[in-house]
Amino acid sequence: MRNARLALPACAALALIACSIGKPIPAPNTYVVQPPAPEGASSSNPNTESLRVGNVRVAAAYAGAALVYRMDEVQFTSDPYSRFIAEPATMLGDQMAVWLAGTGRFAVVGPESARPAHYLLETTVTELYGDFRSGRQPAAVLAVQFALLDQTSARPKAVLERSIARRVDLPRASPDALVRGYGDAFAQILAELSTDLQVVRK
Repeated sequence: MRNARLALPACAALALIACSIGKPIPAPNTYVVQPPAPEGASSSNPNTESLRVGNVRVAAAYAGAALVYRMDEVQFTSDPYSRFIAEPATMLGDQMAVWLAGTGRFAVVGPESARPAHYLLETTVTELYGDFRSGRQPAAVLAVQFALLDQTSARPKAVLERSIARRVDLPRASPDALVRGYGDAFAQILAELSTDLQVVRK
């Protein structure tokens, strides 16, 4: 009798496994954060100085490809079916180089280039999540720390250190809306950074 009672859970587990075999696993949706292009290139102070966008670091909680949602004060969850098309560090670094080059204020050198540059921009993303807490307006949250190093002297020195954060309200709590919100937030952050970089050059 005891063996029969033990056999029932085992049979149920085997039945569930058998039912799942052969069912296709849903393919995840993939996204790219693409900030809107800068409004126009700067016509003053032509880009005689070069800027290298260094490798971007992302806080461990947000470094994976899966989108991250904040559900309450302490609970965060990742979405295995909604993912960035590449690791966020690489993706954001590439987009940042393209955006800053579009301003015309610097000759921008990407992370993979071996060309020397006057300045090195180091970047750390400290927050990257969708705020989907109940009772609140859904929002894309992005916070970034920047450090600009002058490499023209024998010993590089920091000439700018900034932390810039943005919270962009979303029309709904969905992956599509979140990634579009990231793009808007990133463009706003880069626009503020670009102004600071222009001041450093003067």
